[in-house]
Amino acid sequence: MLVIPSRLKIMISLEQIRENAIPSPAKIALVFIDGLGGLHHPQTGNTELEEAQALNLDQLAKGSICGLIDPVSPGVMPGSAPGHLALFGYDPKF
Repeated sequence: MLVIPSRLKIMISLEQIRENAIPSPAKIALVFIDGLGGLHHPQTGNTELEEAQALNLDQLAKGSICGLIDPVSPGVMPGSAPGHLALFGYDPKF
């Protein structure tokens, strides 16, 4: 049985998740890439990610469904911990 601390507010109930879950033989990997909001380098104008040679990430993305979310609200950039909690259904504004 999953026990959720009372101080955490859930945005989506476990019952809602169970009702909407669809069994699938497919294997799914959910990849969180945190810390990519780098600043532009004063000489090149590029961020760390733009300068990086991310061949494995590029290959993974080519065969994937990729997207962006606003874990709190549009225009609000939470820290890593609230952002990760929001991805799993917790209210990061709590």
